[in-house]
Amino acid sequence: MQRFFRVCGLAVTVLAFVGLSCPTPSQAVQDEKKQEEKKQDDKKKVHEIGGDGLTIENKLANTDDRDPTAKDCFCKVYLVKMSADKTYVIRMNAKNTKEIDAVLRVEDAKGKELAFNDDAPGEMTLNSRIDFKCPQDGVYRVYCTSLNPNAVGDFTMIIKLAK
Repeated sequence: MQRFFRVCGLAVTVLAFVGLSCPTPSQAVQDEKKQEEKKQDDKKKVHEIGGDGLTIENKLANTDDRDPTAKDCFCKVYLVKMSADKTYVIRMNAKNTKEIDAVLRVEDAKGKELAFNDDAPGEMTLNSRIDFKCPQDGVYRVYCTSLNPNAVGDFTMIIKLAK
């Protein structure tokens, strides 16, 4: 036990010497709480699609929520404002398709599935693409997930107006 305290005391002394400090338990709890609050705020953020479209780089991680329709898969959900009668090309491109077999789903505000795609049609890829004609003005949920259970890895979601 004395060795532990000597080592910890030395570490604190060294950290103090170089101008660093160890976070106290209360700081660590506060930092964790701030990260959780940011995660909750991100879930509520409504994304707008600008003239250049919308591009979000992110990662499926084992700390993400589970997909409600594929309960053994992690997911990211984006709230996206879309306009009636416009067609949007929605893509989910995995950085490494050996890690993620990309799956996209679009739901309306009530949770009704409006579009789903596993592999981009005609592209011979495991990435996903949906050509979505928006039925009415509103905020839609775009789910980014993987076909493979518990898959994690980097991806890019891209939404653009169809030409």
